[in-house]
Amino acid sequence: MGTKFMLEVNASAILTHLRAARRASVSALAKETGLSRQAVTRSLAVLDSMGFVEISAPDRNATAAGRPPQMVRFRAEAGHVLGVDVQPGQVRLLVADLAGDPVAESTLPLSRAGATELAASLTAAIRQALDLAGVAPDCVWHVSAAAPGITDPGSGHVTLSPSMPEIVGGAILAGIRGAVDAPVYVDNDVKLATEGERWRGMPHAEDSLVFIDWGERIGAGIVLRGELYRGASNDAGDLGYLDLVASGERSGDPDLGPFEAWVGTRELLRVAGGPTLSELAAAAHRGEEWALIPIRTVAARFAKGIAAVRSLLDPEVVVIGGDIAVLGPALIEALAEALRAEPLNQPRLELSALGADAIIHGAVRHCLSWVERERLYSLPV
Repeated sequence: MGTKFMLEVNASAILTHLRAARRASVSALAKETGLSRQAVTRSLAVLDSMGFVEISAPDRNATAAGRPPQMVRFRAEAGHVLGVDVQPGQVRLLVADLAGDPVAESTLPLSRAGATELAASLTAAIRQALDLAGVAPDCVWHVSAAAPGITDPGSGHVTLSPSMPEIVGGAILAGIRGAVDAPVYVDNDVKLATEGERWRGMPHAEDSLVFIDWGERIGAGIVLRGELYRGASNDAGDLGYLDLVASGERSGDPDLGPFEAWVGTRELLRVAGGPTLSELAAAAHRGEEWALIPIRTVAARFAKGIAAVRSLLDPEVVVIGGDIAVLGPALIEALAEALRAEPLNQPRLELSALGADAIIHGAVRHCLSWVERERLYSLPV
């Protein structure tokens, strides 16, 4: 193996540990990474020259005997990343440091008049968010944006978005580039939510997992062998287009796929008689039967989709996220009850620990992965 490659590997291992620990001694880094002290010292010298770390002089007062430890601090403030969650009529923006800690968060309006107008309003929103954070545009190292639709991550373009036709094409990319001169990545919101849930949500070591974003629209992120599975067209997991519905039961919602029209939050609230989702959730938490009956009805339908996913993928766990997660344990209990009738063993069901926050955290996580990967590629030998 080449010297540069080994330096990249060693530096990556050190950065991963330092990002979590924030501060550690050279000896502790050697122990945690399994590297020799010489290898750690060499990697730290390079990381210091790149601004990733700060190496302190040995602390003479830290120990009464022996050589005092030399401490290293991860410089989270050396740069910033920006997570962008584009939604119909608004955008959520999270400015974070290189440790992933939030610096400032904003939710601002987006124009829906057309692609040009949306791009201009996105540019203005990002500038406002950076001003609030006190971060100059040239201090942003990477931007990752989540879009409600099918995307081409290679080009940054959205290829299909029934809920936001104005973002089809390069509108999101243009809006971001109007505010910052940094690398930009645009991906499907549910795929980024899956990354966010695995990073900031409940710890998941499973090799196979399905994260379902269940709201008015329904999509899934699929993890197989520990990696996000995208499919040939980058739209694997688009559960909203499952067609499990008899023709007589179809909803009259032309903007929704067959499955999401049958089980999405729009249908749930219709079956419940028209409350808001928060009202339905509050009543379910109190155990009121008028709220539990429509939840059981729609959960029994949704269980058919989970059973189809299980038949094809057999995941260890299915995590339910999105707007509907506010229903809490009542939803999981209703799904589990409906799945008991299925002949195959069913996956474990969990509620998302992050809810709607999974998307923005996934965007930030992707930024941090890019920074670590791409910046380390430029390491000097």
